[in-house]
Amino acid sequence: MKVKCNKCGYVAEEAEFPHGRDFFQFPFVSGCPKNCGNHQSPGGASIRMGDNKRPFEYVSDEPEPSDPLGKVLHRAKAAS
Repeated sequence: MKVKCNKCGYVAEEAEFPHGRDFFQFPFVSGCPKNCGNHQSPGGASIRMGDNKRPFEYVSDEPEPSDPLGKVLHRAKAAS
């Protein structure tokens, strides 16, 4: 699956991005391989609330649903 950096717009396969482990030991994308300065800490990846802007996201061909439950489930798949 591809990941997009929301700072510089770089899109590449997930394996190209550096990874870390959050407080719950789940893997997360920790930085941009293009050294644009976009990164996230384990705490930021562990606890993200509401509509806070995510530093990275998965690139998906499916449109975001319009119903609230669909939006939550769609965002749950985000790269945090």
